[in-house]
Amino acid sequence: MAEDKEAPKEAEPVAKKESLKDGEDVSAEFFQLCEGLEIGELVTAKQFKLNEVMSAIELMEPKMDVGVNSRVIKNLDIAISEGLYADDFPLQLAVMDATLAMIVAWLEGSSLGSTVWTNIMLQNVKLVRHPVFNPFCEGINLLVRNIHSLINNVGNLEELPEEFNPQQIFMQTRWKSRHTVIQMMRDQMSVLGAIGKTWKTAPRAEQICRAMVSRFEFVSLLLEMMGMLVPPEIEDPMYGHRRHMGDRVVLETDYPGAADDQEKQEKDAIKNDERAQSVIQKMVEEFGAKVAKDGVDQGVKEAVSEKCCGSEDHYGLQGTDTESTLEDDDDDDEDFQFKPNFQFGTVCATRIIQLAQHIHQTVKLGRRAPDNEDGDFSWLAPFEPKACVRMIPATFPRSVKVPSRLEAAKWWEEFAFKLQELIALTPASTKDLNMMYYFAKRFSLKADVFTRSLLQVCMFPVDSHILGDDYRTIAHPIEISLMKCYMPQVLDEESPVHRDPAAREAYNVFLSHMTKLAITIYGSFGCNLSRQRDRLEMAIEEISVIHFHAGRLENRTDEILLEGKYIDDAKENFSYQGTITFVFHNMLAITQQYFELGFRMDLYVPYEFPYIYWFLGKHQTSWMVMTLNRSKEIQMNYYHSNPVTKGDRKGLTEEQRAKRDRIEEELSRRMAAHEVNVENQNAFALMCQGIFKMSVILIRKNVFKMPPGGDEAEKLRFERRFEVFENTGCPLSVTYDQYKNESGTLIHINKANILACNFLKTLDLNTRIVEWGLDPEFPMYPKLQIKPKNVAPAAEPAKPTAKVPETSTAPGAQPQESTTKKSPPKKKNNASKKKK
Repeated sequence: MAEDKEAPKEAEPVAKKESLKDGEDVSAEFFQLCEGLEIGELVTAKQFKLNEVMSAIELMEPKMDVGVNSRVIKNLDIAISEGLYADDFPLQLAVMDATLAMIVAWLEGSSLGSTVWTNIMLQNVKLVRHPVFNPFCEGINLLVRNIHSLINNVGNLEELPEEFNPQQIFMQTRWKSRHTVIQMMRDQMSVLGAIGKTWKTAPRAEQICRAMVSRFEFVSLLLEMMGMLVPPEIEDPMYGHRRHMGDRVVLETDYPGAADDQEKQEKDAIKNDERAQSVIQKMVEEFGAKVAKDGVDQGVKEAVSEKCCGSEDHYGLQGTDTESTLEDDDDDDEDFQFKPNFQFGTVCATRIIQLAQHIHQTVKLGRRAPDNEDGDFSWLAPFEPKACVRMIPATFPRSVKVPSRLEAAKWWEEFAFKLQELIALTPASTKDLNMMYYFAKRFSLKADVFTRSLLQVCMFPVDSHILGDDYRTIAHPIEISLMKCYMPQVLDEESPVHRDPAAREAYNVFLSHMTKLAITIYGSFGCNLSRQRDRLEMAIEEISVIHFHAGRLENRTDEILLEGKYIDDAKENFSYQGTITFVFHNMLAITQQYFELGFRMDLYVPYEFPYIYWFLGKHQTSWMVMTLNRSKEIQMNYYHSNPVTKGDRKGLTEEQRAKRDRIEEELSRRMAAHEVNVENQNAFALMCQGIFKMSVILIRKNVFKMPPGGDEAEKLRFERRFEVFENTGCPLSVTYDQYKNESGTLIHINKANILACNFLKTLDLNTRIVEWGLDPEFPMYPKLQIKPKNVAPAAEPAKPTAKVPETSTAPGAQPQESTTKKSPPKKKNNASKKKK
């Protein structure tokens, strides 16, 4: 047994081999050495841990092993030897565009390790001494860290799958300040602008310099925009500035060994400075060979002396007239409340759109890829797809979709317009709860995770204060919506309910819960569709609790009015059950959004349409119309009970007449909007009834086949779809028996929809494809599409006298040229053959 345990030592000759050739088969030696191991015995090493053992069975299998083809990984020195620092402006432009494309791939759902960090310069920014790449990489690194911190703060980091800590490679890195990074990029913009002006005899070279300037300005303006719209603690996370030493946190300069690390960094900096000086000297020499060296030197000196921070017109690309506003604020005032600067953000957004359009137009100036296919950009010197493979755990390789440079430029252009919309419309959308809800809903449909997270932080920078306003929280839009449409007595200063302590306490409890719900729903719009739907399920459960607190408030209101002899019956209150109606109206709006997300995600199948559209048309829409009509009734009652609006206008003072005019104008505007909303709901109800009836017809005609299981399986599917409404109570909590009893059109469907039945009878549905088509803009309004099947007709039986063609098909196979038999020329030829 002792000899068997010593058997693994025979592996030493294999381990002494310096290297193994790629593809060398060592299976025989491996299995021979395994014979010396007992069952359950493992061989381990310092560099070979349990997670490597778990994946060793699938080693070097591309579908299972993430580390395939990662024996030699490119580093910065190898990239420099391959020409990274060469005086090749088209190559430099291609690298900049490829880096921006990798950011797009990351924001669209791939991990940082397989996209952005594949640019090895971004991992070694301090070692990059190239005059163009160093400031650009500093800016990209800061931008990526800011975006990552923003998305993490909002709570949407789950949408960006990471196999490892994305900042792990920067734990010992001390970053430059934001102001320094932006100033570096602006200085380089000035240098490139001056160099480009000396290339008057080479228009293409001038265009390339102009394009590189636009990339620098684009990144710097994104950083400035982040500084204006995002709080400092989110926008500048300062990764890597502290180290965890046991249970305490110290600065980098305070931990043991910091001096040695600093000395090593200084030596590396000197080494790279010497390399950078040689690169710059080579660039100057080659410029001098093309243009007058004096002109280049003069242009560089002018650019460095001007220190323009974007105010100069770089080839017609007008920069902003303000200097960088991103200097670190040393104000230690604890009462400081951050407020997004939308006014200056509008200027930046306009400029970013111009730059994004220019980037889109100048992508073609960069170095072309082999076969014109960008791929993962491994053909560019600084990109290594396996750069972070050693930090990725043993997992299945994930598919990474990297857009081309042209696609990424188009993405950034659309992002710029979306950013402008966010900055322009967000401040105007905070008037009431209705505007906030529908703006965020519409904006989030076509927004990416970056702009969706940015909207959340702009609306609530620190806490529940809207737009960072010290005097406005989310409760203010709620109260405005409640007061405008439902007029509760507790908000009327002349009502006795307003002065009652118990009523005020009940109202404060109700408002507190409603505020939490509003933040939850608004925060859901920062997520993707799937997470939005999950959060709406939680919101539907919360709103049932709010309904209880609204009932307490209404009961206390009725008690005060009845005890004070203000009314004889509770229903005489002009805002009777107004708060409950307000809560129920919002519940119905959330319900419709919940089903709309299901349609957008394509969760429902055609045989589920009957009970889904039955619920939407029979319950959700009808109750929505009821809440709208009740709101109109309350507003009219309040108008008639107002002393200013009572009686003739002749007895009113000029001030009272002006007040009455304002009340009437606002009321007429709300009534017009009310009529539109009611008409929309009625139209939606009719649409739901039509889709419900048509779905039943198609199921009866066996066009849409029901799955096996019968009525019991159908009941389980019904209960699963409406499970979220179980705790809401009547009328949204429905049962399968209720659905069968109320949907009486199932029995008389042929009489109720004679036109549709007659139309379907004229069609041979067996030879046609019948399906519901969903419009991305209006997913809840499907269109019934009936189109012929692309199936060739059955071949006619061959006549005895007919000649068998040489290329005859196999029995049961489809003819190869079946469509040609239907064409007019073929028919004429066949007819002439028969006559002959």
